[in-house]
Amino acid sequence: MSTKVLLTEMISPTGVAALEQKAEVVYAPDPSVESALPLVADVSAIISRNTVIDERIFAKAPKLKAVASHGVGYDHIDIEAATRHGVCVVNTPGANAQSVAELTIALMLALGRKMVYADHALRVRHDFSVRNKCSGQDMREKTVLIIGMGAVGRAVAQICIAGFSMRVLGYSPHVTAEQMTAIGVEKVDDLDLALPLADYVTIHCPYTEDRYHMIHGERLAKMKPSAYLINCARGKLIDEQALYEALKNGTIAGAGLDVFDPEPPAADNPLFALENVIVTPHLGYNALDSFNRMSLWSVEDVLNVIQGDMEKVHLVNKEVLRDA
Repeated sequence: MSTKVLLTEMISPTGVAALEQKAEVVYAPDPSVESALPLVADVSAIISRNTVIDERIFAKAPKLKAVASHGVGYDHIDIEAATRHGVCVVNTPGANAQSVAELTIALMLALGRKMVYADHALRVRHDFSVRNKCSGQDMREKTVLIIGMGAVGRAVAQICIAGFSMRVLGYSPHVTAEQMTAIGVEKVDDLDLALPLADYVTIHCPYTEDRYHMIHGERLAKMKPSAYLINCARGKLIDEQALYEALKNGTIAGAGLDVFDPEPPAADNPLFALENVIVTPHLGYNALDSFNRMSLWSVEDVLNVIQGDMEKVHLVNKEVLRDA
């Protein structure tokens, strides 16, 4: 086959099988840029889960037409460089929304009921009496503030409303009050005024440079001492040092973190020593159903770009078409 597609990391077997029907698949030995560089000279597309795709790659890939982010976020791809080189960047918006939303709810439940703390006490210390120290809180009729009302934020809102009769506040400059009201969410325009109202704050917005450490010490101080913070979006959205201090000092009650800055996090990350933190290794997307969807959508999009069929492509850098 003349069409070659590079996988910098493995995708689902379903996605691989679909890709092998239309292209020659090239596999990088590991997710590093250095491993990908010798393989890109004659590839038409790259599918990347986490591998950084930047000018180093584009400069050595003259036949490259498409780069797929195997997920919603694409901050590991240099969009400006891709556009300069005439490369379409695609992603899979909504493919993993339900899986990330369900992990979010799981973290909210586990934090509120101190499940990981209780598990460790019973399993490791054989302390059955720990149940007397684990008075938790119900989620029913509590208030949750959702930062980012895209597909994941909307899925979280739906579960919170239907499952727990929660009051849901939504913060997003890109979604109107009417759109939020239609799904039972109250739009808030000022994040600093909304934070003190919430029993749970959960982040579901994409990372951009202007959102670096959007949850910092001053904002953590505005939260209730009984409130929990959940981040299943991107690690750079939270100032981890400020979060550590807030958790250690009781400024907030706890945190559930699926993402970190950097990733993987250092083994001595101080957050790992705190009993009021639950951590997972960026696995929000990693349910079989959503993994299959992301893989298939990524494969379909890069093949469509290669064939010049842009009608159904989830194109990130639309300006590449104007510059063509």
